[in-house]
Amino acid sequence: MNRPIRRRGRKPHANRQQDQLEERQREPDKPDNQDPDLASLDPIQRLIRVYRNTMYQCYFPFLPENDLLTRWEDGIPDAEGPSYMLLMALCAVSSQTVALNAVFDNTLLEGLPSHDSTKYYSEAVSKMPVHIPQSQDLDYLRSFGLLAVYSLRRGDHSDLHRYLGLYHALVAQNGFHDEGRWPSDISMSDADDRRRLFWCVYRLEIHSACVLGHMVRMPESQISVLYPRITPAMEPETRAWTAGWDYITDLFRLLEYAIFSLREGKNRKPVFAVLCNRPSPTTLCDSLAQLKASKPRILLGLSERDSGFQSNRCKYMAVQIACTETLVNIMALLYCQAPAREVIDIAESFLEEVTKAPLIIFKVASSQIVHQLLGVGHMLYNASQYDSGLYRPEAKRLVAFLGDLAQSLGGDIPSAAEAGERLLRLAETMSWRVCQEANERKTSRFWKKVDTYRKSCQVFQQQP
Repeated sequence: MNRPIRRRGRKPHANRQQDQLEERQREPDKPDNQDPDLASLDPIQRLIRVYRNTMYQCYFPFLPENDLLTRWEDGIPDAEGPSYMLLMALCAVSSQTVALNAVFDNTLLEGLPSHDSTKYYSEAVSKMPVHIPQSQDLDYLRSFGLLAVYSLRRGDHSDLHRYLGLYHALVAQNGFHDEGRWPSDISMSDADDRRRLFWCVYRLEIHSACVLGHMVRMPESQISVLYPRITPAMEPETRAWTAGWDYITDLFRLLEYAIFSLREGKNRKPVFAVLCNRPSPTTLCDSLAQLKASKPRILLGLSERDSGFQSNRCKYMAVQIACTETLVNIMALLYCQAPAREVIDIAESFLEEVTKAPLIIFKVASSQIVHQLLGVGHMLYNASQYDSGLYRPEAKRLVAFLGDLAQSLGGDIPSAAEAGERLLRLAETMSWRVCQEANERKTSRFWKKVDTYRKSCQVFQQQP
């Protein structure tokens, strides 16, 4: 009797992962060891309100305000869709804000337990697609943008580049940088939402390129996207905020050219060097002057107490404009090799303005304003070497002041303490240079006297 020989033992599980996936699809509401914070609607909605109160109004309005109010009002979306990934990324950024108590409205924090932002971050990352999606759904772009913001604020530059890279891959695939390649059937409001999203991430990249020194992946010269419209139906305060947001974006576009101008291209063949000529120093400074001269009238009195624009976002906007103008102005002056006195005067005016801001402005700005303080300090150090170091003592004083200011924020902004230490070390280096130059001047005067004495002795010896 010839029977086929069969393998003994337990039959293997053919595809355990596939069976688990099918089981989850059959029981979509089963929690399956999910963290209760991720499944609870109330804390998530409160984190959404925190985002709307801070990051949306001040830095990164990645999605329309109406979306924030209504999209997740009735429940948490399907965990396999891009809307869920976006929600988790948004909650991760908001949890960072909650940890710093960096909200304009303290009632948002009442009864809200502290949340570990890494839970939401890890959940968002776990839902990222393995391959770049073919979908035109903007939630993928928004998610990558928010994850990049989270990584920058946490100081994780590797992940920052990862999510910016994914964002730009999707932009390139779908032609998001060119309005002519957008779907023709979208409404004007949808087009405005796309524009705001695009320029949000552009500003994020220029900021990180300025701070970290990396390349600009999406240069302004390759962009064909307008700004969101300012319509007559808007309230005056909303018009002022929108005009200010657009003006700051203009400053970031000019900042890109300042970065490009200060980075000298190396090992470039002459045939290509002609095509990559940097703007002349006067051109860059003139462009900044024209931009400031054409600043919308509604912004001119934004920082004044009787301006009529006393909302938190307009107050924050005034400080942000001052910071960004200073950053661009100093970089343009350094490129122009302007006298150190001009750079020091601008930095001093900036410090007078920024120290008037209340603490909550610094807390909401978080690492972004710390980066700007650090950048101004380093540029003062560079400027102090001009004019034979004549203004080094004054520059050193301002750098030390910046260091003290950053250190005073260390209890509220985690990255501020380290930035303060770096600035104070820079001030010490400048002090050493001041002492060294003073000693060199004394030595030079001594040897001049010796040389004069020798010459007088020679003249005396030559006399009959």
